[in-house]
Amino acid sequence: MVLEMKHRDLGDRGSEFTFVHPPLKNRFLFVLLLIITMLLAFLSGLHLLDKGLLATLCLVLGVTLMVKLYLKIHSENLLILPSLGLQLETQYYLGHKHTHFIHLTHIKDVIINEAVTMHSIMHYLLVLLKGKQSDQVKALQPVFSHSWPSLAHLKLVYKAAQEKLIKSHRR
Repeated sequence: MVLEMKHRDLGDRGSEFTFVHPPLKNRFLFVLLLIITMLLAFLSGLHLLDKGLLATLCLVLGVTLMVKLYLKIHSENLLILPSLGLQLETQYYLGHKHTHFIHLTHIKDVIINEAVTMHSIMHYLLVLLKGKQSDQVKALQPVFSHSWPSLAHLKLVYKAAQEKLIKSHRR
């Protein structure tokens, strides 16, 4: 999957990184599948035998298309705010968004981690979250968990996060 990365440097106020997913490739396939199914149903006389079954079949295909569009990611955004923290935002194709904010006091560090599988090595960005009382790592929060950007892109995000977030917080 080829992602488009957009970077907006806001100077001392932070940075914004957006990974935009490619447009839907399966739209034509879904429409074609719906037309073929309808055509086969009419050619076999399904509309004469059982209109309820035909309506159910069309409804199932329509709902499947809507679920696919509802769950399809359009873009993922990371906003680095040096004095506040990180804002993670996922935007879906039907327009709804999921936003998660991590306050600076909860962030221990931002790292690039790698996962080794049988056939590949994948790199991903992690935010190490610390507990309220201790400086121990309490949890891991993946960033860009739907996009899987390349290591080169992750290095750019990592560098900006270290410069604008971690180093400014330690001063």
